[in-house]
Amino acid sequence: MTTGTVVITGAAGGMGRPAAHRFAAQGRALLLCDLDAARLEALAEELRPAAGTVTVLAADIAAPDFAEQAIAALDGAGIGALIHTAGLSPTMSDGARIFAVNYDATERLVAGLLPHFTEGGCAVLISSVSAYMLGDPALLASIRDFVTTGSRDGIAGYMDHPGMAYAISKRAVIGIVERDAPAFGAKGLRIASIAPGFIDTPMGRAEAEANEQLRGLIGMVPQRRMGHGDEIASVAEFLCSPDASYVSGVDIRVDGGIIGLLNAKGSGQ
Repeated sequence: MTTGTVVITGAAGGMGRPAAHRFAAQGRALLLCDLDAARLEALAEELRPAAGTVTVLAADIAAPDFAEQAIAALDGAGIGALIHTAGLSPTMSDGARIFAVNYDATERLVAGLLPHFTEGGCAVLISSVSAYMLGDPALLASIRDFVTTGSRDGIAGYMDHPGMAYAISKRAVIGIVERDAPAFGAKGLRIASIAPGFIDTPMGRAEAEANEQLRGLIGMVPQRRMGHGDEIASVAEFLCSPDASYVSGVDIRVDGGIIGLLNAKGSGQ
């Protein structure tokens, strides 16, 4: 089994919490990161009887020095896995802030933590099925160009729209995974992302309540229900296990089949 601390961002949230429980049950050392210090410490107390050690870091992932804060909190320990669930959904902020948290902070975190992974480690990022609902080829090309070159020319005009900024940020997260897989592989590491569908978390319920179109899509899911946070955590656990030793540079949809359905409808099947 891979050694090293498991770093979980958004640890007190609907996907981070079940992930923390799964890795604690393995007896792994944990670094739990979230904004809310009280919720973090309460979660840490739940997990300490099973986990190896549990350290908490109450900080904003969008802070320019967040990766440095995480490294300091590790106190010299290597990283065996990163489960990066922290992020903002469309109703939580304006487009610029959503993009800064979901993409810019993610890119800094991955780059900052990469040198501190132990061999065999894996980074798991969270994208979204929203990334698969962007159909404009020109926009998709602009996102690829942005991830590759840093040029925001093709995406800047969408940043005033929270929903579009969210979807673009998540498509760009997939781009990070594809772009950085070679650098991870050169160090004996892997990187992948998970695209959750409509998940029954506080964030997911708030988005559904605010968006009639989203509620309609939820009603179309082939599995006939919303997903659960632990169904995302279980895939993250798999990706960080030896069973996924040849899985890297890929995004895995955990969406109850909704994107497959929409693609089939779009192709006239």
